Amino acid sequence: MEVDVAIVGAGPAGSTLATLLARRGASVALIDRDRFPRDKLCGEFLSYDALPILQRFGIPLHGAPAITHCRVVGRRRSYEFDFPQAARGVSRRLLDDLLFRNAKAAGAQTLDACTVTSVSKNGLHTDREIRARVVVGGWGRWGRFDTQLGRAFVRDHTHRHFGFKRHYRPTENSKRQTIELYSFRRGYLGVSAIENGETNICGLVHADRLAGHKGRWEAFVDEIRHEEPRLDRMYARYEPAQEGFLSSEPVIFRARSAVESGIFMIGDASGVIDPLTGNGMAMAIQSALLIAPFVRLALSGKRQDAEVAYRQRHRDFFASRIRWSRRVAYVLSRPALLDAALSAGDFGGYLMRRTRATVDEISKLTDIEFAQ
Repeated sequence: MEVDVAIVGAGPAGSTLATLLARRGASVALIDRDRFPRDKLCGEFLSYDALPILQRFGIPLHGAPAITHCRVVGRRRSYEFDFPQAARGVSRRLLDDLLFRNAKAAGAQTLDACTVTSVSKNGLHTDREIRARVVVGGWGRWGRFDTQLGRAFVRDHTHRHFGFKRHYRPTENSKRQTIELYSFRRGYLGVSAIENGETNICGLVHADRLAGHKGRWEAFVDEIRHEEPRLDRMYARYEPAQEGFLSSEPVIFRARSAVESGIFMIGDASGVIDPLTGNGMAMAIQSALLIAPFVRLALSGKRQDAEVAYRQRHRDFFASRIRWSRRVAYVLSRPALLDAALSAGDFGGYLMRRTRATVDEISKLTDIEFAQ
C-alpha cells in the first residue's frame, strides 16, 4: 500500500489528524493495534479547550455529562473552583470510537486490529508493507517503537509512574458536575463522571510504591484507603461497574522530541502532560490541529523545513504546560504539602492558567484550518 501519510495510533490525536488531512485531499492510512470500540487507561476528562474542534467536526457527545467545577481534597482542607467553561466527562471507549469513525467518514483508510511491527520515516510494516511519504507516531505514552527508535526517555528509571483506573457506579443517585482530585503518598486520584451514569476513578502512582503488589491493584487500593480515611469514604460511595482494573505501561515524565528519526510525533508520543491537569485528551486533539499544516508542508517537498518548524511550534505551545504540570503533581502527591498549598491562594486559577489553552486560542486555530 502507498499513501501520503501513515498514522500509527488511532487515539484522539491520530484520528483527529487523519480527519484534518483526509478532508483536504491527502491519502491517509490510520492504523491501530486494537479493534474499535475499545477501552483505554485515561482520566476521561475532556477539557473545554478541546471542544471547538469537536464542534467543528460535528461530533456530538450525547450523554457525556458537563463538568463545571473541580474539588481538590486534602487531608485537612478542601478547595473548590469553577471552570471558565464546562468540560465533559467521556470515556475513551466512546470518544475514540467517535473520532475513529469520523476519520473514516472523511476519507481516511482505517485499519484497526492491525499490528505494526516496525516503523521508519518512509513507512511501516504490518502483515504487509505500507509506504508513506510522511509517517506520524500517535502511539501514546509508551510503545515498542520508542525503544526501536532509541528515544532517550525509555532509559529513565527514576521518573516512572503507573496509571490505574476502573469504572464505578454511585451507590446513591448523583448528578455531580464536579471532578475531584485526591492526594496520597507518591500519587493521586481523579474522580469524574462519564456517560451511562458511571464514574471513572483513575490514579497515578510512582513505581517505587508498587513494590510487592505485582499488578494486584485491589490490594494497592485497599492500602491507600487504609492510609487515607477520606479516600476510604470516597470509595465507599461507589460499587465497581467493571470486573477489574485497567493499568498502564510505564508513564515517564521526561522530555521527548516532537520529531524523532524523521517521524512526526503527536499526542502523548510527542510529550506527556501530567494527568492531574485533565488536559491530556485536549492536548492530543490540539497537537493534531497544530501539526496538520506542517505535514502538508512536508508533503509539498519541504520536509526539513516542516520538521524544524513543527519542533519549535510544539515547544512554544506545549512545553510550559508540561513543566508546570509536574510542579503541581509534586504538590498533589504529597498530602501535607497539598494542605499548605490549598491555604496559600488561588490554586484553581493557577492550575487553569498554567496548564491549558483558552477556548479562543483553539477556536482561532480551528478557524484557520477549516478556512483553507
